[in-house]
Amino acid sequence: MFIVDLIKFLSSLVLAVQTPSGSYSGSKTVFGETIGATVVFQNEQVLDFAISGAFALNCAGESYVVNGNEIVMSDIGKVGDCAHDALDENGVTLTNILYDLTNDQITVSVKYSIAKIDLVLLHN
Repeated sequence: MFIVDLIKFLSSLVLAVQTPSGSYSGSKTVFGETIGATVVFQNEQVLDFAISGAFALNCAGESYVVNGNEIVMSDIGKVGDCAHDALDENGVTLTNILYDLTNDQITVSVKYSIAKIDLVLLHN
């Protein structure tokens, strides 16, 4: 029993340190408008982030860190940052970006007007 528990524990540690890589994209229709998003991981510190539809955002070279299952864009709170400024200009709030390791997918959650929009992005 001890060996089985040890293997499960070690497996969970390996899974915990894995981070997303490559390109993820998806779309969703909300109130008749198709909203799409793409996240491309350039490396373990830089990603490209784009949203299209009712509002647009296209930001390359955004710094990020992974905190548990959350992907945090490091400069999102700074005026002058591409993602910060584009979201602000369009009245959009980025709620979070979550990585689901089990399904290898990302969920981008934003608030736009009165709608909370969750976009599920699949690995390409």
